Amino acid sequence: MQRTNAATVPLDNAGFMTAWNAYRHCQAGTDVDTMRADMKQLSRVASAQELTHNLPFSLPDFVKRVMAKPTSRLAADPSAMAAACALSAGQAALRVERMDVAAEMFRTVLQNHLQPDYAYYVDQARAGMEEVARGIHAAVPAAVPTLIPISSTAFTLRNSTPVSLEN
Repeated sequence: MQRTNAATVPLDNAGFMTAWNAYRHCQAGTDVDTMRADMKQLSRVASAQELTHNLPFSLPDFVKRVMAKPTSRLAADPSAMAAACALSAGQAALRVERMDVAAEMFRTVLQNHLQPDYAYYVDQARAGMEEVARGIHAAVPAAVPTLIPISSTAFTLRNSTPVSLEN
């Protein structure tokens, strides 16, 4: 599937469909790196949308609130799509034990979706970070070799006979 840079396309019907396809691709994905690329594409779209709402002049708060809401055609929020994709990519990374990518995806949600509208995604990202921490802590003991005490005269390995060290 040919991908275009959705951030350079205004979010008209074609731009929205490009973002929607990236979202669907991310949700159905299993390859962590591809899902990460989809999330970054969706984040660029969301950033571009935010830039169109940040005007260089000041407006009354009620006008800013009206402009901040997506139109009925854009009922799907590109920022929410990016957050959902990041969570999916983070969970996929956890499944294949790529803790660095999982942490990156969850951290992206925690850093970029602070508004109350995204509380669900933030809660899920926090839970994901806890899973990452548990996974890292669980991996640490496995990386430390098991020490077998050796006496000066002989030692015994599990299911083996004593071996003398004096010979």
